[in-house]
Amino acid sequence: MSEIRVVALGSIRRGEELLVQEIEANDAGGRNYRLLGGGVEFGEHSREALHREFDEELGVTLDDVSPVGTYERVFDHEGRRQHEVWRVYEAAIVEDWPYERAEFSFVEPDLGVELRATWKRPRELRSGPDRLYGETLLDDLGSEPHSAQ
Repeated sequence: MSEIRVVALGSIRRGEELLVQEIEANDAGGRNYRLLGGGVEFGEHSREALHREFDEELGVTLDDVSPVGTYERVFDHEGRRQHEVWRVYEAAIVEDWPYERAEFSFVEPDLGVELRATWKRPRELRSGPDRLYGETLLDDLGSEPHSAQ
């Protein structure tokens, strides 16, 4: 049975940069990235899921959370059709340490795998070999930083 997966994602800024999670290599010789976050559990509001995911994965608290929009993607991954609905929020991380590091690793608790997060300028994800999943999201996020961090 196929399912629609609802995902809550956070747009976290450090000046002009976005905090993104490295996903995989792409056909353009670069990497694919996405905003950090994860699945919404049944009965959980997407805003609550965003707070929970950042706490579970990074051990951080979010502040100034505001909605950006809802996005829907149907795509093929590893030979299977996938369908996701994304609730995207702008937010700031209360703790300083993520803003002080160029990149860092974290463990995705549900999968038990280590993932890498890094800061990227949106133009790097638009014009270079590195790409953001849901590239149209870059237009909606704009170029103005959300956080003063």
